[in-house]
Amino acid sequence: MIHVHVTHEAVRKVGGIGAVLQGLITAKTYRAAVDRIILVGPLVDRHRRDPLGPEGIILYDNWQGIWSEDHGSALRAIETARGVRVVYGRRPFKCPDGTIAEPEILLVNVESSVPNGLDAFKHVLYERFGLASDRHEGQWEFEQFMRLAEPALDGIEALVAGVDSPIWFIAHEFMGLPTALRAIVSEDRRFHTAFYAHEVATARKIIEGQAGHDASFYPLLSKALEQEESVEAVFGSQDDFFKHALVCQAIHCDAILAVGDRVVDELRFLGAGFREATIDLVYNGLPQAERLPLAGRKRARRQLADAAEALLGFRPDLTFSHVSRLVPSKAMWRDLLVLQQLDPLLQERRRTAVLFVLATEAGSRLPASTQHMHTAYDWPVVHCEGYPDLSPGELAFDLLVRRHNTRARNSRVVFINQFGFDALSCGGALPKAVVFDDLRRGTDAEFGQSIYEPFGIAQIEPMGFGALSVVSDACGCVGFLETAYAEVAQRSGGTVPPVHILGQYSQGQLEGAVPIVGGPSAWEAAPSRVVADALFDALPTNDSDRQSLLETGHAVAEIMSWERVVGGQLLAALKRATR
Repeated sequence: MIHVHVTHEAVRKVGGIGAVLQGLITAKTYRAAVDRIILVGPLVDRHRRDPLGPEGIILYDNWQGIWSEDHGSALRAIETARGVRVVYGRRPFKCPDGTIAEPEILLVNVESSVPNGLDAFKHVLYERFGLASDRHEGQWEFEQFMRLAEPALDGIEALVAGVDSPIWFIAHEFMGLPTALRAIVSEDRRFHTAFYAHEVATARKIIEGQAGHDASFYPLLSKALEQEESVEAVFGSQDDFFKHALVCQAIHCDAILAVGDRVVDELRFLGAGFREATIDLVYNGLPQAERLPLAGRKRARRQLADAAEALLGFRPDLTFSHVSRLVPSKAMWRDLLVLQQLDPLLQERRRTAVLFVLATEAGSRLPASTQHMHTAYDWPVVHCEGYPDLSPGELAFDLLVRRHNTRARNSRVVFINQFGFDALSCGGALPKAVVFDDLRRGTDAEFGQSIYEPFGIAQIEPMGFGALSVVSDACGCVGFLETAYAEVAQRSGGTVPPVHILGQYSQGQLEGAVPIVGGPSAWEAAPSRVVADALFDALPTNDSDRQSLLETGHAVAEIMSWERVVGGQLLAALKRATR
C-alpha cells in the first residue's frame, strides 16, 4: 500500500496538519502497514538550495543539477511537458523509538509558471463535478493547488510506474482536493482518494465572523441537522467562498475522515451529499509522552516559578499556560475571564497564580530584538506597539492583559508574543535554566477554550505530564478525551481525578446580552465562572494528589496516542472504504 499525502506542509510544519503528519509517519503501526509514504505539495522557497529543508535529501532537482538515476528521466519529461520545476527527495522524521523515517517528498513549483493544460483540467472539473474555477482564480490559495494537481499526479505516476499496489491520495484539507479530483478523473484502478478534514472552513468563517461565535452557531447547527437543513438555508449562500466550493467536492472521495466530533456535524451541515456519506472519525493523536516521575514534574514547576519571579518579583503557588497561534478562533480572552473569576478564590486561600501566554501574530523575534526590548522597557512584562513588539492583533490582546493585571490582586498574566521560552529567545528575561519543555511538564493547567477548534492537540499535550486541560465544548478533542478517561476510570476500578475542565460555552445564554465579535461578551461570564470553580477544586494541593493526577493523565494520553489512532481508526476507515 502506498499513501500520497497532499498538503502545504510537505516540508515544513506550520500548524495542525504538520503535527498530524508527524504523528502518523513516526507511528510504528502506520509504517508497518504502509509500504511507501509520499508527501506532495507546492514548492515554496524556490530560490533556496535546500527546498526540502536543512535535513532533506534531494534526489532530483534539475535546477541544481541533481539527477535521480531511478526517476530522473521521467521527472524531467514532466517538467518539459508541463512547463514546471519538480523537486524530489526524502525528509527525515525522528521517531519516538529513536529510529528515522524517511518518506518521499515531491514538490512542484507553481508560483513562477502556469502548468500546461491547466485550463483543460479546470474545464474537466466543471464538466465532471460542477466546480466553477473561474469564480475563485483571484484567490492564490485556490489557484496554487489547482496548478499543483496535474504535475503532482504526473509525478506520482512516474514514481509508482510498474507498481500494482493500492495507492491512496489523501487530501489534507481543501488544499489536497484538486489533486484528489485529478486522481478520480484518471480512473486508474490503483487509485483511491480520501479527504482528511482537519476543519470545516465554512464553519470556521461563520463562527469567527459573527457575534456570539460558538454560542450562536452550534445550537443552530443542531437544530438544522434535526430538520435536514443545510448551512446555506441557515446562513445564506457560501458559493463565493473558495474553500467552501472545494470542500463540497469531498463527497466524491472514497473516504471522508474527520478529526473531531464537531467536524462530523459541520460536514453534515454542508448539504445532503454529506448527510448521506460515510464519515469516519479519525481523531488526532497525542505524541508519545515520556513517563515523567513526580520529582521531574516538581522540578519543572520550580523552573516556572523561577521564571515568574524573574519577571514579576514573586513566586506564585500556581502557574498556568496557553501556547497557541493568536487567531480569533482561539478565544484567548476566555483565559482572562476565567482568571478574573479565579482571583477571589485565590484570595480566600491566600494563593497566587501566574498565567504564561505564548502566542504570536507576527512570528518569532530575533534574540537581539528581545534583548533590546527587555533592556529598554522590561519586555515581556511591558509591551510597546509596533514591530518588533506588538502587531495590531497582539496589541488588542495586550490591552486585555493590562486590564486584568491592573484589577486582579492574586493573579497575573505574562504575555510573551512569540513561541520561544528560554533565556536566549527571551532576551535574558528568563533564568538560564528555564526551557520550553518546562511549560509542558510543569504547568498546573493548559488553557484552550476556543470558539472553533476541530481537535486541539496543544491544549491536551501537558495532560500526560500531570496538568489539567481547560477546554471548551467547541473543541473536537473532548469526545476522544472523555472516552479515554472513562476507559482509565474503568481500569482503575475506583475514582480517578479529573484531567480536564470543560467550559460549556456553546450553550451560552445570549438572551439579554450583547454578543461581541472577537472579544469578551457579558454572556461568557457565567460559563467562565463555572470553569474557574471547577478548576480551583480540581487543582492538587499535595504530592499525593499530584502523583495521582500525573498517573491518570499519562494513562489517558497513552490511550489517545497515535498508535491507537492509526490502528483503531485510520487504517480501519480506509480498509472499510475499499470493500
